[in-house]
Amino acid sequence: MPVFPMELTDEIIAWVLVVCTHKWNKVTHQNQTLLSCCLVCRAWLPASRHQLFQTLHIDTPERYDLLVSAVLHSEKMRIHLLSVRTVALSINSGTPFRRPFVLEFAGHLPNVNSMTFFSQSVKAFLSHPTSGMAISRFAFVQSLSIFHCEFPSFGAFRRTLTSLPSLNNLRLKCPSWPDPAADLSPSLSHGASTVCRPALLVLDVEWDPQRDRDRAQQFIAWLSKTATSSSLLYLHAIGDSTPLDKIGCMPTFGPSVFRFGQVLQRLEIGVGESHDLELEQFFCTLASLRVLRLRSECAIQPDTWVKIETLVHSLPRPKQLVEVNIDVQSRYYDLPLELSHFDGLEALDAALQPELFKELQAVNFHVGP
Repeated sequence: MPVFPMELTDEIIAWVLVVCTHKWNKVTHQNQTLLSCCLVCRAWLPASRHQLFQTLHIDTPERYDLLVSAVLHSEKMRIHLLSVRTVALSINSGTPFRRPFVLEFAGHLPNVNSMTFFSQSVKAFLSHPTSGMAISRFAFVQSLSIFHCEFPSFGAFRRTLTSLPSLNNLRLKCPSWPDPAADLSPSLSHGASTVCRPALLVLDVEWDPQRDRDRAQQFIAWLSKTATSSSLLYLHAIGDSTPLDKIGCMPTFGPSVFRFGQVLQRLEIGVGESHDLELEQFFCTLASLRVLRLRSECAIQPDTWVKIETLVHSLPRPKQLVEVNIDVQSRYYDLPLELSHFDGLEALDAALQPELFKELQAVNFHVGP
């Protein structure tokens, strides 16, 4: 029986994570495939187990307890925690679970570079009072994603971000904490003195503009007074849209966004239905911008293209722009697009003059119902 070189089989097994990415339930497919690889033969076991431990996805108390008993508390298996690069924590709301993952695994996952919290997992895994200090031992976590999590306070949320020494990529989708005071001024400045962390390179934020506007502005105001104000290269700021949403980015996130403009190289931003003078003023500060994506999810109006043309023309250094992406989606899903929706598009075309946009390589349009 021919024997393939181990380098070849290791490479084949490593591709399991890539191939299964396109599956509907990629984590399940990855685990099932890698478990099958573990059973092929003894020679396949080390590489298969290494890939299997690349990602820890903990979504039930039973899976967590098994991880602790069979791996963390096993001298033979604990070494495989060195292979873990990504941790995803998702405990469904209503599930009684109070195990402080951060405290129990601090120091045992030294190579983790990405963490994700879903739903109620923050309450479950940061439940112990000392978890806020223990999370600093995840020293190489660069990417943190927080989806629909509820924090006990804005202070607890801030401490989570500042405790990760290597954090540079943050993705937020509607995190919450108790409502800020009606008068935001005192709460915005509280705890927002200039600090060295986080120093983000990438920020992807999405909040409901009607329900969470105060939280969004509170967070951006605090973040703008950290080292991120001079380090942020990529900003993705979109409202968590509803069919009634006609609010743009600036009213949602507030004027503190201006503090990020000087060094931004890539911007993806939501555009509201009405003309937004603050957004135009923000564009005037984008002295380093290279890639721009404008996203509008309001009904296409006769002045939609003129408004986009005005924003593009507000850039102080259009010559260095290399890519423009324009995504316009009508909120009236039941109505087909008509040629009249494109009236005024020629104004935008004329605005992108070759002598002003010398480095421009691509203009991408996506227009749909």
